Amino acid sequence: MSQIQIEVVSVGAPQTIPTSNGRSYQAIEIAYKKDGKIEGKKIMSFSNPAVFKAVQNLTQGTIAYVTTEKNDKGYWQWEAVNTDAASAASAPVQTQSSGSTAGNTKSFSNYETKEERQQRQVMIVRQSSLSNAVATLAVGSKAVKPEDVIAVAKQYETYVMGTGPASAQPATVSFDDLEDVPL
Repeated sequence: MSQIQIEVVSVGAPQTIPTSNGRSYQAIEIAYKKDGKIEGKKIMSFSNPAVFKAVQNLTQGTIAYVTTEKNDKGYWQWEAVNTDAASAASAPVQTQSSGSTAGNTKSFSNYETKEERQQRQVMIVRQSSLSNAVATLAVGSKAVKPEDVIAVAKQYETYVMGTGPASAQPATVSFDDLEDVPL
């Protein structure tokens, strides 16, 4: 089991859906924000009547705490919906990982943190700068020294990332500056 926090964007009106055996059930659609992204879920009256009733009572802007669990087909199902943070926080939340038989383990997000995204962006810029430095230095050259590549790549990186002194911001590398590179 896992618990997520959502912000309700909208809740549709319950719809009655007939089945092939002459019976019917109700379904309701909810749109919500989770981790800054808008998602949607269709809740069926037969799968968990308590969740269906709780979703019907939600209104736009409400913060809700949803307990979820994977079913045997691998889909996440809502097991409980609570709008009270205190009782949602006190409810036991269990996470079961593969190979674990029981658990009071904490679930971890697979999403990158802001710092991890920034770090990855720097690595992408550095890799691109290295590729462009090699391309710049390799024109007509048979051997390129790694230290020359790194020096030019750092200039490209500084320019792209907007770091360093303001005077270094314009591209300061010209072909005249590359005279001592062996051709």
